[in-house]
Amino acid sequence: MRLLVCIAFAAALGSLYAGGFVPGRLAPTGFDPAFALVWAIGIVCAVGAAYQAKFHRLASLILLAGAGLVTCVTFVWMSAPDLALTQLVVDTVTTVLLLLGLRWLPKRIEDPDARASFGRAFRPRRLVDLAIAIAAGAGLSALAYVAMTQPVPDSISRYFVEHAYTKGGGTNIVNVILVDFRGFDTFGEITVLGVVALAVYALLRRFRPAPESVDIPEQQRVQDAFDDADPDRRRGDSIAHSMMTPALIMRLLFPAIGMFAVFLLLRGHDLPGGGFVAGLTMAVAFILQYMAGGTTWVEARLRVLPVRWMGLGLSVAALTGAGAWFFLHPFLTSHFFYLELPLIGAVPFATALLFDIGVFLLVVGATVLILIALGHQSVRAQRAALLRTPEPAAQAIAKQ
Repeated sequence: MRLLVCIAFAAALGSLYAGGFVPGRLAPTGFDPAFALVWAIGIVCAVGAAYQAKFHRLASLILLAGAGLVTCVTFVWMSAPDLALTQLVVDTVTTVLLLLGLRWLPKRIEDPDARASFGRAFRPRRLVDLAIAIAAGAGLSALAYVAMTQPVPDSISRYFVEHAYTKGGGTNIVNVILVDFRGFDTFGEITVLGVVALAVYALLRRFRPAPESVDIPEQQRVQDAFDDADPDRRRGDSIAHSMMTPALIMRLLFPAIGMFAVFLLLRGHDLPGGGFVAGLTMAVAFILQYMAGGTTWVEARLRVLPVRWMGLGLSVAALTGAGAWFFLHPFLTSHFFYLELPLIGAVPFATALLFDIGVFLLVVGATVLILIALGHQSVRAQRAALLRTPEPAAQAIAKQ
């Protein structure tokens, strides 16, 4: 990692030097105290997440989510609602998936004496790493500052602004670029997303957690002991009762979130939204059901079949692009027109919407596939616990 960062930093610095870049030419900008305060919070969260990551993973994840929210606020501040919406939903899904993954990592207990001796032995190495991190971070910050403050040269961006509606049929320039002008790039990206989801699923099927991570969490053991001590209660009643109201709310949210996902999908060509953020939003609805009822409960009542969702989404996107061949146009050439509907009138319709639906289906399938792979670890842990439990107790647990 140290070598990769140093090479990237040297390559960037060499390019700037060859181009005659002079730091003194940086254009000054106005200082906004509120924006600086937001970024100060984000910096504290990022540094805190790195510091707590080794021994306090939950605290680190919470701080990391705080840094993500600051990034989301930054996108809103700079008039990029599409990016802000995507960042917010990605943060939500990633936080839940990371929490599920942290459950199965080996425990680390902080030992102050060992940490002090380790720190003394590796202090020079840490100082070198700190210097490299500061240099790389300052360099990237300088590049971003230059990109946002220097006059923009003539580029293809003006073409996108001028022709987003006349050639793409949409007023949301970001979405038109993704599913129309650069549809082939997006097609490649969703293909990579599908491959990554399959790879994660394959790796997690082979994954076996460390022995110290298989045991039931301490909170659940205390609740089970309380249930076993009361003859009028069954094991699991405490958890079921404490989750009754949240589980009901989560189940009622499923259709509401599903409708909101469809809303984001259909409005994406003209307003902030689109297939990617709509797919992640729909994945949140499924995640809530797994959190409310558990893996076994959900899969006994709902056939998700994420691999088929992924295959269908990739097929819809590919067939949408291939449809242009019948009209002697290149692959993924889109077309838009006004569709006359009874009692409604003329409604704008772009073939890129079909491509966006393919993106939506694949994103839902890929996200839920990773969720299922993580959720099944708990099912395997329960089966392993049954194998270790004496026969009469195991039968009682199985009946419950």
